[in-house]
Amino acid sequence: MSSKEKILRPVKRIHGGALLPHLKGTAESETVVMPAPNIVKIPMSQHIGAPANPVVKVGDKVFVGTLIGEAQGFVSASVHSSVSGTVKEVAESTVNGSKCICVSIESDGDMRPDPTLEPFDVKTKEDIAEAAHRCGLVGLGGAGFPARVKLTVNKGKPIDTLIINGAECEPYIT
Repeated sequence: MSSKEKILRPVKRIHGGALLPHLKGTAESETVVMPAPNIVKIPMSQHIGAPANPVVKVGDKVFVGTLIGEAQGFVSASVHSSVSGTVKEVAESTVNGSKCICVSIESDGDMRPDPTLEPFDVKTKEDIAEAAHRCGLVGLGGAGFPARVKLTVNKGKPIDTLIINGAECEPYIT
């Protein structure tokens, strides 16, 4: 049995788990680059905790990665632009049945990265938590829990183990 066959073999049901076939129908497909949308509406509440506070105004030019919403409190996450273009509106909107502030950006189609972005200088465990905070990094488990909260370790508590969850959460994604 090849390594690919071993990886994609039918899964066995574990106690309490669902038996789902892998169905990796796109595994051999070519990547398709999608064009930038004309307008994006980015909610300031994409995570559990306090919504981000918009830091842009109508008419501002933004790039991919530009900070558009600043975290408000420890359990909050910053929000960044996913397109380059011009801020057209900062207003309350209904998203998934709840009202929240959204930043609407008209894309210029160029998808230019923010020229001020630089790698973080990470040397300590505090630096890792701060980098996650500044990036707006959240978990993908459903609640969007801010990663900084998970990565903040109390002073005097040594880290002796790193656990990496390499499991895929969606059985049909490739």
